[in-house]
Amino acid sequence: GGPCKQQCRDTGDKVVCSCFVGYQLLADGVSCEDINECIMGSHNCRLGESCINTVGSFRCQRDSSCGTGYELTEDNSCKDIDECESGIHNCLPDFICQNTLGSFRCRPKLQCKSGFIQDALGNCIDINECLSISAPCPVGQTCINTEGSYACQKNVPNCGRGYHLNEEGTRCVDVDECSPPSEPCGTGHRCVNSPGSFRCECKPGYYFDGISRTCVDINECQRYPGRLCGHKCENTPGSYHCSCSVGFRLSVDSRSCEDVNECSSSPCSQECANVYGSYQCYCRRGYQLSDVDGVTCEDIDECALPTGGHICSYRCINIPGSFQCTCPSSGYRLAPNGRNCQDIDECVTGIHNCSINETCFNIQGGFRCLAFECPENYRRSADT
Repeated sequence: GGPCKQQCRDTGDKVVCSCFVGYQLLADGVSCEDINECIMGSHNCRLGESCINTVGSFRCQRDSSCGTGYELTEDNSCKDIDECESGIHNCLPDFICQNTLGSFRCRPKLQCKSGFIQDALGNCIDINECLSISAPCPVGQTCINTEGSYACQKNVPNCGRGYHLNEEGTRCVDVDECSPPSEPCGTGHRCVNSPGSFRCECKPGYYFDGISRTCVDINECQRYPGRLCGHKCENTPGSYHCSCSVGFRLSVDSRSCEDVNECSSSPCSQECANVYGSYQCYCRRGYQLSDVDGVTCEDIDECALPTGGHICSYRCINIPGSFQCTCPSSGYRLAPNGRNCQDIDECVTGIHNCSINETCFNIQGGFRCLAFECPENYRRSADT
């Protein structure tokens, strides 16, 4: 009920009005108004906080949130949320919740033995001590991981190809691949040992194969096709051999081929003609080549040919290589052309047997003896 709006103090002589914290006295000396600390700069907000004026005071508000796992307190600071105490964790019954800053961890109730580590599901997984930063084994030994532990094994020198450990097992020495009874290059080839390897000195006609490390035959026929032999090339171990097609023989140079004169060995029954790489049989007139062997000459039966009936006028007789025409046994003789038959005039030639009183009369193939007598009271005036 006094004259002052907020605080009143009676000094005895007069009444003095004052204001609460966060307020200031107006010019009338009675009323109070709020002080805006944010504008006046009298606030104590830290970097990253904004000043918000309130009636009689102010508050500081963070420009960014606290993030997951934290909560904002009244004094505008971030406080870790204890998920385990508040019960907002998601740990399974077999796990124990352990709070961490900004989060929490679920630890299995069952603890793993030494040498194992637990995963998120509580399973015990072996620790590979050999992969740790500090090598567990001393120099010269190899670490071998075991179940729940590890073992150290003494290093054995790893010898490369062409070397092997000495009897003490301390260093690598050269392997003598050429020592008997081994023959790495093959029979007949010379082996020369060298550090960690060997080489082969191959015979002519062979080459050294670096992969199989042996002497391999050179196939001259494939390497030089058509350049070694005239006809056929056949590879042989260490060399090659030339051969010729049928009808040819190898020349003196053992590479070229020359024609064989087959006619010199008389392969045909009659006539032979040599051709390049072969020969041809042919027959004399009146013979023909056999269809069976192409070598033998068979007689042609001219009388049996379709035109055989027209060769001779009377009868045809076949003879080797030719034919003969014949005529009837009497009354005819063979014409000069050897085919036709001519009548023999027995009356002219005088080979008839007519008597003096008979007249000879020639007929085809013979003759007739005609007796010519005149009737009574007539006499002959001439022969007829």
